[in-house]
Amino acid sequence: MRIVYFTDTYLPNTDGVVTSIKLVSEYLSKYGHEVYVFCPSGVQENKYVIPITSKIYEKYPQYKVSFPSFEVITKIKEINPDIIHLHTPVTIGLTGLYLGKILNIPTVQTYHTRLDSYMWYIRSRNDDRFTDIFTRWLYNQSPVIVPSESIKKILRNKNIKSNITVLPNPVNIKLKHEKKKHNHIPVILHVGRICREKQIDLVLIAFKKVLQRRKANLIITSSGPDEDRLKQIVEKLKIGDHVKFTGYLTTQKLGEAYAESDIFVTASETETQGLVVLEAMANGCVVIARKAPGFIDVIENRVNGILYETMDELVEKIIQLIDDDSLRKRLVDNGTRSVEKYHPDRIVKKLIEYYNLKLKQVKQPTLDRLLYSLSILFSFLCYSLVIKLDLPINSRLTNISVDVLKHILRLAEFFRI
Repeated sequence: MRIVYFTDTYLPNTDGVVTSIKLVSEYLSKYGHEVYVFCPSGVQENKYVIPITSKIYEKYPQYKVSFPSFEVITKIKEINPDIIHLHTPVTIGLTGLYLGKILNIPTVQTYHTRLDSYMWYIRSRNDDRFTDIFTRWLYNQSPVIVPSESIKKILRNKNIKSNITVLPNPVNIKLKHEKKKHNHIPVILHVGRICREKQIDLVLIAFKKVLQRRKANLIITSSGPDEDRLKQIVEKLKIGDHVKFTGYLTTQKLGEAYAESDIFVTASETETQGLVVLEAMANGCVVIARKAPGFIDVIENRVNGILYETMDELVEKIIQLIDDDSLRKRLVDNGTRSVEKYHPDRIVKKLIEYYNLKLKQVKQPTLDRLLYSLSILFSFLCYSLVIKLDLPINSRLTNISVDVLKHILRLAEFFRI
């Protein structure tokens, strides 16, 4: 089978979408399938990785906005894929959607990202109306994969009527390292992009309260646009001697960080699955996470981890785990067993079965194909204009783009396109 992935985030980024794509691609190749990835520029091109011209997004420099051209159509025709799989809802993902419709290639997409929690990167003001319209339009265009039951419910509540299949992302077993003994001074770990929606500032405030009652150290991995602000908070709280920012870690180093830590903590409420929680479990960390969608699908409270709702509850749970060796050991043992069902072999085999079912997808009517052809033509012309004029990719440009797209989607919704 020839499979094409379209994604607006890829190496050298190391977020959950990239981790999932890399891992799944590796196992699909192991089973004899060919996986091609269309992604932003900045990664080394080869037969299976096709970078697209991109520009840094000023509000989030670690990410890029990409500008597909007509060459993408030529490349897709050369590959002649059996199926297209969209992993992101931005320019590259939308291009993949248009091409799947125009060329009558079966197309599916994965809902990796809670768009309502990330709109502030795009808009200078909140715009729930746009998010709802866009989400409803996009995820009604093809079958959808979601990584958890709670996210399926969220999409149904947004009036997504497409076929929705729950298929979790696999856990990278290469991260698994032999667990060292419990540290004399407990080590608390946070893994994930350092950005506002992860609410790492709440972890820092809770950690300050823990330090007032127990000795402990906190490690914060990765990097992101919120890093400077968080370091200022650390300074203000006067906890710098106990907090370490590591920056981005290689797979090897990240596995070691998990194995050398005792407690994994997250305050995020925006996850669709929470791969970092499963990675922590695989490496013998006790997990404490928000009682929120994504996490509630993988954590059974006080069985394989701890769920909390308030700041005070988080503080008390951390202290309880520091003090209670038997509880910690029981949660670690159950957590390690919980991860087994997310092994890449098991998940990717289910994904292959899913792809085979979707190969029988109904072809698009001629009129719909024409409308998508006009849409992609308009998109490519806009992309070319941005590149030609060398426009900065900032909030002003994205605000204009969102306003235009909102009106187009309202028309599409009116005419039921």
